[in-house]
Amino acid sequence: MLHRFKNNLIGVIGLLGCVVGGALDISHFRLGGIKTDTPLGQLAQWSASWFTPAPSAIRAGTDRDELTVLLFLIAYVALMMLFGLLFWLRTGNGGAAARRPAWQGRAMLAAQMAIALSYPHSLLYLVAAELGLVLALRSGLRWLALQALLLVLLVLAPLPGNEYTRSDGWVREVLLDLGTMTLWQCIAFGIGHMAAVERRGRIELAAANGELRATQLLLADTVRSAERLRIARDLHDIVGHHLTALNLHLDLSLRQSGAAAPPALATARELAQGLLAEVRVVVGSERGAQRIDLREALAALCAGIPQPRIALRFAPGLEIASPAVAHTLFCCVQEAISNAVRHAAAGQLDIELVRADDGVSVLLRIEDDGAGSRATEEGNGLRGMRERLALLGGELKAGNRPRRGFGMEIVLPAGAGAA
Repeated sequence: MLHRFKNNLIGVIGLLGCVVGGALDISHFRLGGIKTDTPLGQLAQWSASWFTPAPSAIRAGTDRDELTVLLFLIAYVALMMLFGLLFWLRTGNGGAAARRPAWQGRAMLAAQMAIALSYPHSLLYLVAAELGLVLALRSGLRWLALQALLLVLLVLAPLPGNEYTRSDGWVREVLLDLGTMTLWQCIAFGIGHMAAVERRGRIELAAANGELRATQLLLADTVRSAERLRIARDLHDIVGHHLTALNLHLDLSLRQSGAAAPPALATARELAQGLLAEVRVVVGSERGAQRIDLREALAALCAGIPQPRIALRFAPGLEIASPAVAHTLFCCVQEAISNAVRHAAAGQLDIELVRADDGVSVLLRIEDDGAGSRATEEGNGLRGMRERLALLGGELKAGNRPRRGFGMEIVLPAGAGAA
């Protein structure tokens, strides 16, 4: 929970702004009364007139005023709570806003603008910051221009209590106020946009750092495996060859000496045969001990990704002996994570590596809950995966999931490319 609040700092600031601003406004209402010249005040006054008699008497007018204040405060608190909830949902980390249908996001944003324009115009600054944080630059600027236009129309509209349209020198006054509010909205939008850029950069930097650490682990395992294989080959080709030749010469010496052969010669032959047997055992052990710790490399890769949340399942007892297979699987997982971070706006990524049904191949299943792919053709990432897998006889199935997100299945022979 603390990690979630930390990643959504703008959302926390917005909620605090709603709480503090709402408390100050309610205190102001209790001291100075409500503003009935606002859309929210007009609505409260109109609603109160339906439940109280006409203010022909002093008591009736007092009842209507009290009911107007009560309705105004109830509506104000409800709108502030609704605005805070929408702001938190829109700015929530993990790509929730991007995964939401476009019409739903626009409806939530329109509701926030309507709330901010109804009375507490200070909320427009939070909406501007949200536009910079959640939307792309061009789309955010269009929404910001729409918000400024609606504010101008609301201020200039000849509504009851609108002092701008009935005062002397109102043009200069309204231009000054609107210019100031627009300037602060642009500043809030810039802050939100910079926060979005910083958050994306931080996530990509953490992902790159995790990829680097995981690649180092995989490279270290590959180097160790290659060194063990080289030593095993040297033992077999050099030491084993010489020991075999030594055994042949000792056998020949024993046969030539016959009964006159000294006991030391027979002992030397037995020792040479035992040494050759031990070398063969060591060579076989070194060849059989070759394996790449792909589990540790993938765990390091997933641990370095702050967003989305990654659930890694590695089947118990599954070992990858071929460096080529391990490297290919690692690159496929790396590409899938990169797509989830940069394009899919996913909040959850599931990675499963198990033994395939044939008992020989390895099955890699990757699924996310992101926005899916709208492209009609595969990108360079998927094409690169297919090319890597084709070299080792593997297969790739990829596409959008039935409900939401993107998924892929990779089947690769475990011993493909083994030396």
